[in-house]
Formats: sequence, C-alpha cells, structure tokens
Amino acid sequence: MNPEDLGTLAEYSSPVLRGDDAVITIRRPDLETNSYLSQLFSLGDDSSRRLTHSWADSNPQCGPNWSGYLSAEKKAAPQLFVGDSLETAHQITDNHLGVSEFALDDTRSRALYVARVAEPGRYGADDAIPAAEEAPRRITTASYLANGLGYTNDRPARAFLVDLAEPGLGTVGLRGSSEVPLSTLLTTPDSDVHDPQFSPDGTRISVVSALHPDHGQPDLRSTVWLLGGDAPTPLELPSMDVGVHRWLDEDTVLLLGNALTRDELDFVGQMPGLFIHTVSTGSTRRLTDPETVALAPIPPQIRGGAVVAAVDADGATRIVRIGLDAAEVGIDDLKFLTDDTTVVNGFDADDETLVFTGSTPHSPAVLGRIALGGPTASGAASARGSSVIVKEHPAPANSVLPQVLRVPGDSGTITGWLAKPHGDGPFPVILNIHGGPFAQYTHSWFDETQVLTSAGYAVVFSNPRGSGGRTRSWGTAVQGDMAAPAMADVLAVLDHALDLDPSLDRSRLGIQGGSYGGYLTAMTIAADHRFRAAIVERGYLDPDSFVGTSDIGRFFTEEYTSRSREAIADQSPLAHAPQVGTPTLVMHSELDLRCPLEQAQQYYAALQRAGVDTEMLIFPGENHELSRAGQPRHRRQRFEAILDWWDRRLGGEDREQSPEGRLRPEAADPAVAAAADSAS
Repeated sequence: MNPEDLGTLAEYSSPVLRGDDAVITIRRPDLETNSYLSQLFSLGDDSSRRLTHSWADSNPQCGPNWSGYLSAEKKAAPQLFVGDSLETAHQITDNHLGVSEFALDDTRSRALYVARVAEPGRYGADDAIPAAEEAPRRITTASYLANGLGYTNDRPARAFLVDLAEPGLGTVGLRGSSEVPLSTLLTTPDSDVHDPQFSPDGTRISVVSALHPDHGQPDLRSTVWLLGGDAPTPLELPSMDVGVHRWLDEDTVLLLGNALTRDELDFVGQMPGLFIHTVSTGSTRRLTDPETVALAPIPPQIRGGAVVAAVDADGATRIVRIGLDAAEVGIDDLKFLTDDTTVVNGFDADDETLVFTGSTPHSPAVLGRIALGGPTASGAASARGSSVIVKEHPAPANSVLPQVLRVPGDSGTITGWLAKPHGDGPFPVILNIHGGPFAQYTHSWFDETQVLTSAGYAVVFSNPRGSGGRTRSWGTAVQGDMAAPAMADVLAVLDHALDLDPSLDRSRLGIQGGSYGGYLTAMTIAADHRFRAAIVERGYLDPDSFVGTSDIGRFFTEEYTSRSREAIADQSPLAHAPQVGTPTLVMHSELDLRCPLEQAQQYYAALQRAGVDTEMLIFPGENHELSRAGQPRHRRQRFEAILDWWDRRLGGEDREQSPEGRLRPEAADPAVAAAADSAS
C-alpha cells in the first residue's frame, strides 16, 4: 500500500439484519474532498444495493414499524431520519449541533435521541457572535474538555423525545425543509448523557450518565438514569463505570462496564464485564470473570436465552455466547462463534442468524454471517470456521500477511508479529509500539504496517505488559512503572525476530509509536541506543503538565505513575531527554486534547538542548485521532512524512532513493526492479 492508496480503503460497520439481507454502513476516506463518505448498503449472498445517498449516513436501526439512521450533508451536523423503512425515512430533527445517538420505541412510536445543547451565544447559535468574541468560560469542574470536541460544559449532551406518529410525519422532514416534528427536552442529570434506551414495552426511558455532578474532583463512576418524571432517578448499582445498557424486561437490565472496586478512580487494567441488575431488588450480578474476560465496547444482545457479546482476546475481538445464569465465567469457558484472528466491530442477530462486520489479516473490511442453529448454539466449545464471509473489501496491492510470534517474556508469553516486504532483503526494521497502554495490536490488516512494508521496511510489533486482550494483571503490570516492563517485552520480541529471520538488518533499526507508544518510544531511546532513528508521535511526554492540560489528566497520570514527585520524574520522558542520542522526529496534532501539543513542544525543546538531531511536525486542525480518523489528506501526508523520515535515516548508501527522498520500490523488490528496467 502506498500513501495515495488511502482512498481505496473502506470500513464496514453497524450491521443490521433485515430479512435475509444485512444493512451495513460503508465508510471510506475521500482524498478529493478531504472528508469521509459513508452510506448504507443492503448486502445479501448475491446482491448489493445502496439504500441512502447523502454524504454521511450511518448507524442504521430497523424495527417492525420504524427504521432510522443518522444523516448529514458534507460538513454539516448529523440529524435523525426515521420512517417506515430506511429507504423512506425523513428528517425529524434539526438540532444545531447535531444528533449523536438514538433509540426507537416501536410499541409507542417514539424516538429517544441525544444531542448537545449550546449555551446562548456560543458555537454559532448566534451569527452575530463569532467564536473569538464569545463570553469567557467559568470553569469549576474537574472535567471540562474532550478530545475531538473541545469544551463540553457549555454544550452538554441532553436527551430528547420525539413522537413519530405526529400527524403529517409522512410529508414533513423532507431534506431542506424546516418542518420537523417537535422534540421534547427531557429532564436529565447535570452531566453529559449517552446510550439512550427504551425498555421492551416502552414503560422505561433511560440513559447513562455520571453518578454524581462534577464538583472539582475526578470521579469515574456512572450509572443508568431513568427519565420521564419530574427528576431523573439513578439505578442503585455497585460502584461502576457503565458503558452500555440494554433492557431485558421491565425489571431487568443488562450492563456492560467496569466495576471500580477500589475507589472511584480504579480504572487501570479494568476488564469490562457483563452484569445483570434487577431494578426491584437493587441486586447486581456479574456474569464474566474480572481477571480474564474483557468485553469489547459493542452493545450485547439477548438471543436464545443467552447473551451474545464481543470479547477482546489476544489480538482478536471475538463473538461469544454467555448464559444468563453464568457466574463469572472465565476466558477458557467461553463459547466462541468467530475465529481467533478476526477483529469484530459490530454484530446483529436473531434466533437463527448472526451477521458481523470487522476486519481480518487479509482484508480491512469484511461482512460475515453465522448460522446460530448449528453446533455453536448447542454449546460446543468452539465454533471456529463456522462463520462465512459474505463480502470482503480487497486489500491494496503489495499487502503482506504478518507472521505471528509467541515470545517468552519475564511474566509470560508475549504475542507479537513480524511483517516483511516482498523480496529477499536485507530489510531495515521498524519497531512499532501501540498506544493505550491498555489497548492491543490485532491480527487485522493494518494500514500503517502495510505502508511501511510496501516501502521496503520490515515491521515488528507486539502487545507487551500493560496491553489489553490478556488479563487484568497483565494490564496493571505497568502501574507505577510505566516503562520498564513494557520496554523489556517489546525489545524481547524485537530480539526474537532479529534472531529468527536473517533477512532482517539489525544494523538499521528504527522505533516509533503514538500516544503511550510515543511515551515508550521516548523512554526506550533514552535507555537503549541501538536505534538509528525514532518517531515520537502524539506522545505522553511530561506527566507533570499532563495533569493540568489533558482531558484525562486529572486521573490518568496519578493512577499510572502515582502522585510521588520522584516516581513521576523516574517515569517522565521529558526528564530523561538528556540521555537521548537518537535522531528523533516529534509528530503531533495542533488540536490534540488527549496529549496536548505542549507535550511535544517541551520534548522537542529538551532534545534540542541535549544536542539531539531532531525535527517537529505539527498537523493543523487535527486532534489525537489523526492516524485513524483525521482529514484524509493529512493522513496521506502523515504517511509520506513517516516514509520520508525513515528513507533519510535508514535508507543507507545501498538503498537507491528518488529525488523526492522516497525509497524507489525497485530498491526494495528485485522483481519490481526487473519490471521497471524492462519498461524503460
């Protein structure tokens, strides 16, 4: 894959069963317009039909009487469209800042949705008041920023109810019309709300929000709030951070979230679990083991008397069935419906069929189908191979299949990968480190790996201690020592790959990482000087200033590094910058509120003071999600900058370069070189 191939990629998501077909969202970057095009498609075994035609259509829901989705024109806020089918849906909201989530109540013909409500005079609500002339913001809370959004307290997320059976719905809400049904703003908690839901017969309306108002101290606890009365009512849950909830009946709710067992900030390495709560008794029971089972943030469903959910497991996200009567089942007891390399990002099921979207080692986007009436439904230990891929988006040319590595480490086997270019080598090697730290690299096709291998670089990557996808003890292994355990593991995998494969050139090593990966890259080059060059991207580089500038600073640093001044200094890349001698490119985004720009600026200045050969590259208009969801042109330019840096630092005299500084493809693959010579 070359950087310019970015526009050929696609993502499949939010599948919905509709008869024999599946409705999915297909989203792709559009380099010409520098935006993302997403539309809804109906896919069957032998058919494909586009259902919607706006620029940004997503999040379909289909019920017996009503169907809906979110839709927006280019660079406009998304609004809710509802009708008796997706094809006939009409616009029913006109919220100034757009709609983010919704639920449909088929029994009573209502929609519940979440939208942000701006204070008067802010965010373009008054054309006469530009952003630079808005009134000052008075801050009294611990949390007031969100990466990718900005300030939050002056545009809180609120819940609205709209009657779908309002007279004239069939004719109002046409695109461009201001005639939409009247929405009712519900009384909600003071904090932002999300995950709007109806109970099965519509008697309960609920959202998830913080347990207590933010009065200046961090508190990660949240709960389910019942709406519709004079005041919202919280469910009496144990100390939890609830992510998703689904009503099983009018008295029972299924929860996906974290149990904050120590205190209200106990988030490090928490394994999201499934819980069942009974409203009338106030009792809550956990279904999954808190040490070994981590639920992915995908809404679970109830089918055939069991919970169907998705679990993150050692480089994959797998669909599982868990009995409603389960009691903290462990990872070895789960009944998997998908294989151990597919990364699922969404699913939908009825009693006989399940469809899912995600990615595989061979494809960036797939739609799969599973028959639930077969052996998997009867409780077989594994259902590997039972899923059928209905549609697969082709990977770009020159894609490679990484080799899985299982490497002995200080605390157990480390899962890693080696991806090599086509050809015989010798290949310079890039050690790539993921963010988080409680996240994981997966088996799925990954654009960054493919861009590097297509340019002639081998890539080594792994899930060291601190990563997700394993156990809670694996995730908490870096608490209080954020660098040493993970550094030992990533270097162990690198050394294993170098010893394993003679085509890898151990004299030309590079290291790169983003976010926590940027942190660990910076700490590694201060301690290990074998690397010719490094890229530190959107890094967590000064734990001290992070506390007061990041949107998660008030709890992240103190939970991972402690409040000890000495401990923070020991774990600070900024404090260790004088020990760095490796040429380093510092990459960051101007609007990053997760790892704010000042983190990069301070680190860059410290490297300069230390006499390090360093450069800084800043992307305007981007936040912490640049590499995943940034403007398509910036994503392409990011790839080009990464390749330019490695070509200049690792190319070596034996690697012929083009005038632009990029490695000529024929220098990486003799077969390509022969073809190029014959063509000329």
